[in-house]
Amino acid sequence: MKNQNQKLYTKVEKLRFRKTPNTKNLKNLIRELKQGQEMELLDGPWLKVRIGNVEGWVHSDYVTEEKPVTEKKLNNDSIINLQVGVPNLLGDTTTKEIRRIIGDEFNLGKAGLYLNCTEYVQYKVKEKLGINIEWPVKSGRNGGKWAAIFKKYNRYKILTSPEINYAMCLTTGISNNSATNKIGHVAFVERVYSNETVRVSEANWPRNGIYNERSIPKWKWKNQYKARFVKFV
Repeated sequence: MKNQNQKLYTKVEKLRFRKTPNTKNLKNLIRELKQGQEMELLDGPWLKVRIGNVEGWVHSDYVTEEKPVTEKKLNNDSIINLQVGVPNLLGDTTTKEIRRIIGDEFNLGKAGLYLNCTEYVQYKVKEKLGINIEWPVKSGRNGGKWAAIFKKYNRYKILTSPEINYAMCLTTGISNNSATNKIGHVAFVERVYSNETVRVSEANWPRNGIYNERSIPKWKWKNQYKARFVKFV
């Protein structure tokens, strides 16, 4: 999104269109935008855009170069709507439905938090493999700790190479913040290419329960993230 005058589209409903790039100023709101609203890029990294003859600012997390398409994930009697780049917050239907399916395993619904990476992978393992992950512990289950937990309790096989439908445990290197690195991250392996680039889906990346899909080259998952893979079947 670096080309001035290119067309962009909002990915979410009620995105705030502002007079200035400032979320704390309650008086700078022009209006709320509908999903799929077309706009013209004028400036960034906060995005200065034009809608008709009106210029204003929107946050880059919530816009895309293509009109958003809802991806439907069918799970028995439930349809989960996950859109790349869109946050899944506490009260959102998708967040509540995923938590219903996994029984709010991590108690994050009760804690009032947005969708977490651990909840998403727990859901994906159940959706794709029909497996309810058996946890030997109920605390310390941050995404970066999954491999260590399952290895310690000999619950699932831990590998250093990826395969489809594995959980990918990013043990470090996800942030410049040391506390965040200790927490780590977990994603779900959707595809593995011949050069061992891994295609994953994930939640809460990079923040705020955002659903994401990305390809991670081998050098990055091996050397930067020091990834470990959990095999469930």
